[in-house]
Amino acid sequence: MRYPPFLLGCLLVFFIIYHPHASDAKMADVNVMKGEGPVDIEADQLIYERDTQTYQAHGHVEVVRGDFSLKADHAQLKMTTKDLVAWENVLLREGEDVVECERLEVNLESRLGKIYRAKLFLKDQNFHIAGKEAEKLGENRYRVQEGSFTTCDVERPPWKFTVKELEVTLQGKGIAKGPVFYLEDIPVLYFPYAIFPVGTDRETGFLLPEVKYSNTYGFEFKEAFFWAFAKDMDATLYFDGYGDRGFKEGLEYRYALARDTKGQANFYFIDDQVFGKNRYAFFIQHEQKLPYDFYLKGDVNHVSDRFYPQDFDEDLPEGSKIDSRSLRELRSVLFGGKNWDQFSFLAEGVVFNDLTENTNGETVQELPQISFYAHPQSLFRTPFFYDLSSSYTNFWRERGVEAYRGDLFPRLSYPMRLFNVLKFESNVGLRETFYQVRDDPTHQFNGWKSRETLEAGAEVSAEFYRVYDAMQFPRLSGLFRVAKWMHTIEPTISYLYSPRVNQEDLPQFDLVDKIPFTNQITYGVTQRLVGKPEKEGIESGPYEYAKLKIFQSYSLGDPFVNEVVNEGKEGKFSNIQAQLWWNFSPYVTGRGDAEFNPYRGDFETLDALIHVRDQRNDAVVAQYRFTRDNIQQVNLLARVRTIQPLYVYGATYYNLLEKRLVENIYGAEYQAQCWTFGVMVDDVNGSLDGTQKRELKFQVYFNLLGIGSVGHKSAYMGM
Repeated sequence: MRYPPFLLGCLLVFFIIYHPHASDAKMADVNVMKGEGPVDIEADQLIYERDTQTYQAHGHVEVVRGDFSLKADHAQLKMTTKDLVAWENVLLREGEDVVECERLEVNLESRLGKIYRAKLFLKDQNFHIAGKEAEKLGENRYRVQEGSFTTCDVERPPWKFTVKELEVTLQGKGIAKGPVFYLEDIPVLYFPYAIFPVGTDRETGFLLPEVKYSNTYGFEFKEAFFWAFAKDMDATLYFDGYGDRGFKEGLEYRYALARDTKGQANFYFIDDQVFGKNRYAFFIQHEQKLPYDFYLKGDVNHVSDRFYPQDFDEDLPEGSKIDSRSLRELRSVLFGGKNWDQFSFLAEGVVFNDLTENTNGETVQELPQISFYAHPQSLFRTPFFYDLSSSYTNFWRERGVEAYRGDLFPRLSYPMRLFNVLKFESNVGLRETFYQVRDDPTHQFNGWKSRETLEAGAEVSAEFYRVYDAMQFPRLSGLFRVAKWMHTIEPTISYLYSPRVNQEDLPQFDLVDKIPFTNQITYGVTQRLVGKPEKEGIESGPYEYAKLKIFQSYSLGDPFVNEVVNEGKEGKFSNIQAQLWWNFSPYVTGRGDAEFNPYRGDFETLDALIHVRDQRNDAVVAQYRFTRDNIQQVNLLARVRTIQPLYVYGATYYNLLEKRLVENIYGAEYQAQCWTFGVMVDDVNGSLDGTQKRELKFQVYFNLLGIGSVGHKSAYMGM
């Protein structure tokens, strides 16, 4: 007998509804009213027992609810209690974190339960945690009994911690009871209690200690406590032992109160037993956006004595460290203002600390300087443009001549094109500078002084270019993914005139106070290599890979060189100046500045730096610094990967003028997937004046991925 399809369908639905078992069902949506919505269950065989309101799932089981995703060979879900039991090849994902186990018992509402023979993988810090038994304490929270953890991905990790009990809060911290640190299978250290970070959130606690050794002052021991006392603020407290020098305390305070309001303040103090007095330093950086688009920024750097940067170089911020080494000074500045489309206002105070002097009583400070600028803009919608520079400065010091100075410099310019090829611009400006001088012991400059002068000039330039297809330089284009290259040549010739004015009765604080008589022509050429990169088939903006600029001046007035040269001819030509830089990053970068004296036939200054890196991460840095009769130094730095995980590096700093070695650095670093070990030796030579003794420093640093470091990673590994 044949049945209509509609009737067969009705019988099938009736059978499924009233029969206690459903076989070979692939998927079901379980409507759970609370929490994160329905539970989706998929399996090779899905059975619903109506009497007990229980789902039985077997074969390739998948259970999904929100960010809760579970896979297993078998599972059971009881609808009345929302209890889920899964066994055999269980894989649980919560967000990006993964749990593998033999059996899982969990409540979908409370996320509480138990896990047997569990393996947890926490992606944020690459943690692998294993335990015989674990409790699920809630969403992303676990307690592991008799377990171990490591951040190594291999089956037999080179290091691990075993624990009696470990409580883990994902995206938070781990609390371990009785952890033992193992290298391979050898126990090395025991801790009764330990806290370690699991996620990226900041956690209060002691940082790993750092140990160094100096043959001059003995062992150095550094311990720090990190305090995350607010969401937008934290601090690090230091208590360091410096061998014979004694103990040094430090505080680093950081804050980010708003998107545009942030900063850091560092304070250090030591009763230096070698130096024989109390020494201190503080460094403060701050930036803040004020109402009506005004801004405020500060960078304060202060040390108790001029030898502090030399003895405690690691305390200084990077910018201040460079100033103390190359300029032998520290600069503190507090400034603020506002920028408009066509105008700028700036108020600042600058304090200089001359590290070549024991006291700074005669060092000139700028407290304050107030400036207003009008950027080039059209004059009443005519072809003429005007701009303005103006400032008021108070030059202050404890001893010596002081003054108030006002400087007003408006300029008028006229840009145009000649024959649609040449760019021509002429300009003229009048400058008024006035002073009120005070506290002059010689009475030479006291009272009101003023100076009036003008500056006029003109410039003609052109630009010639040629575009090359990437296929003309296939290797270079492929390496930097450049679609087209453009080479430009830009010749320029300009004229500048400033008359001779009497400035003998004016004090001299900076270059504004002595404007030289100028009547000169300057000529030169600039070449650029510009590449237009292509990213995933979409062309992006051009990038300047290289630039070379060469220029020289010819004086129509006073000679540049105050000496008789070449059979009585005066030196009308200036030094030839050149600037070169390459930016084929990350493989080759270079910088060069030079001044060549055409009469002597040699360089007045020559600074060059080249940085070469290959795809193995080997690197070489070579630097040469030369200023006639002042600086002549060679710096060489190199890093080489010998075998896959082992790098060796070294650096040498040599003073050619004094013919002595300043410093040698040697080091090696072994980089594994989950740990790093390095050693560094710093051989610092003594200074000629005897203020710095020769010192040999040894440092060992060790890093466990996701756990922390003992010591600081060498900066030479990041060059």
